[in-house]
Amino acid sequence: MLDKIFNIKDIYDQIIIYRHVNPDLDAFGSQLGLYYALKDMCHQNIILLGDMTSDLLDYFSPFEIGSINAGKTLGIVCDTANRDRIDGDITLCDQVIKIDHHLIVDSYGDINIEVENAASCSEIIALMFQHAHLDIPIEAANALYLGIVGESNRFLYSATSAHTFHAAAYLLEQGVKITELYEPLYMKNEIDLNVTKYIYNHYHQVDKIAYYYLSDDDLKSLNISREKGSSYVNTLADFEQFDVWMAITEYKEKGIYRVSLRSRHIPVNEVASQFHGGGHAFASGATLNSLAELDNLLNCLKEICHV
Repeated sequence: MLDKIFNIKDIYDQIIIYRHVNPDLDAFGSQLGLYYALKDMCHQNIILLGDMTSDLLDYFSPFEIGSINAGKTLGIVCDTANRDRIDGDITLCDQVIKIDHHLIVDSYGDINIEVENAASCSEIIALMFQHAHLDIPIEAANALYLGIVGESNRFLYSATSAHTFHAAAYLLEQGVKITELYEPLYMKNEIDLNVTKYIYNHYHQVDKIAYYYLSDDDLKSLNISREKGSSYVNTLADFEQFDVWMAITEYKEKGIYRVSLRSRHIPVNEVASQFHGGGHAFASGATLNSLAELDNLLNCLKEICHV
């Protein structure tokens, strides 16, 4: 698959790397992993597009956004199922390559590298480098490993396969030190304790669905960002009475509410797609334009829980 990029890259003056809005570890891991690797291998101008203000970026090595110059442009979009979720304008590009592991709903690329059964987009990219027998810089290896462990929840999710472990093994061979990545990623502090306590004391249960809601005031009181507020969604994961669990966080600047949906065995992605979202069968995102839509979302989830 990597030859699809390398066979055409030399005809371009610059390469823009994209990923989806509301990025998670896999979105950043795949985007930045490819960025660090291509910066090391290519003479072209390599540019990152998308909002780069997330707290998650603290886990990655330093990078430069880059400036778009005149000239022929190749775009590579990572971890983005459909064109509406791309964080950036791909019409700037003369040709677009899509690299993705979600269910195929929009093959918007001129070249589409879509592997639905991959556990993460970072896994796909790591295996591309492995199959090409290439060494990559440690910054790239660390980024891709973070993407893999973030998307697979440290290899716990059902999408984890032998390919996932092959990708992880390759990255370890490139120099990844697991403890150096895991300690900042999973070490808890007093804020985490306070947020977890808040969730346990304020979560809601409707039939087999559990959720917590963090308003903008709650986020400020707990001293966390909206993105961080969503990241606690699996606090409600390990209770046998819950088939579906979710985090709802107010995004005050945009006047919307972000929903992170998770389940053990029940596909939630089709419900998410009804609420301006989508994703994987058991892990999806959605958006509510107002809290008045929450009852409708819960009713849709109750229907699939009773199947």
